[in-house]
Amino acid sequence: MTTGNWWAAALRESVNGEKPLAVVCNGEALALFRNAAGELCALEDRCPHRRVPLALGTVTPKGLQCGYHGWTFNGATGMCTTIPNLREDERVPSRYGARAYRVAESGGFVHVWLGEGSPADSPLPGADYQPHGSEFSGTAVVNTAHDEYLAAMLDGPECLLEFGSVRITDFFLGDPRMEAGRLVVDRGAVWKTQMLPPAFVVDHPLIVRTAVPLEGGTIRVELLDADEAPLVTLCIAASANRRGTTSLCWRGFRHDTRVAGAPLRWLIARRRARAPFRIHPMIDGAALAALLVAPSRDLAAARAARRAPLSEAA
Repeated sequence: MTTGNWWAAALRESVNGEKPLAVVCNGEALALFRNAAGELCALEDRCPHRRVPLALGTVTPKGLQCGYHGWTFNGATGMCTTIPNLREDERVPSRYGARAYRVAESGGFVHVWLGEGSPADSPLPGADYQPHGSEFSGTAVVNTAHDEYLAAMLDGPECLLEFGSVRITDFFLGDPRMEAGRLVVDRGAVWKTQMLPPAFVVDHPLIVRTAVPLEGGTIRVELLDADEAPLVTLCIAASANRRGTTSLCWRGFRHDTRVAGAPLRWLIARRRARAPFRIHPMIDGAALAALLVAPSRDLAAARAARRAPLSEAA
């Protein structure tokens, strides 16, 4: 038995009522679109007729129309509503249908329910993401397996992302802790203009906080000042794609917090509304392999403990 979870599958603005969006989320191939009423819909990206990807089709007032033979599927139920070559007195057999998924919008992401159980028992992720000012977003498929991506986010986030003018150190500020279904790790960071090597810094002027979910949800990364006032907040949706790769979509913003000692480059980027972070679309394999396994051990243990009751029930 696999417990169900909400998974962030796409950016809100990427899903429209004109062309379906093909995504792979936690290994599931999905076609996302909005119906004539503007409601989000998610269908398995495979026509039950000839197994052609439905994302190659067209959104019509009646649903998602397959681009091969024109079968049309209701976005909410997955039921086939139209087969072009049927006579007017013929009805579409009820067994013809595409698999439909529960789908909802929160925190700027489109979330799809994957697995067993009821979504009613699980709150939508994203409520803690409240952007203001300029927002920056993007998507990528990275050359790293999903579990390894999550582990690296805890053990060495500098392999996966960067903040402008900031050097992330390997100095942990306290032990990993669980907060709202995420494993949270704080590590020290310094400005790149700092002359003293990071290894000799006692009082770090910056904190990088990474919060990785046990299942589903989104990764939350924050750049904080020494008093834990937020400077940058970033949410990353990561899920397993095909062939050992990981699908990513993200959004983040810069807070209005002023920070003492910020270098000129940081101030100029802020004034010009440039993105304060960068997600690496290509990951350095050598740097990833060199990472010491540290907080990710706690993530693996917490995930195993969470899944154990389900294995016993099965």
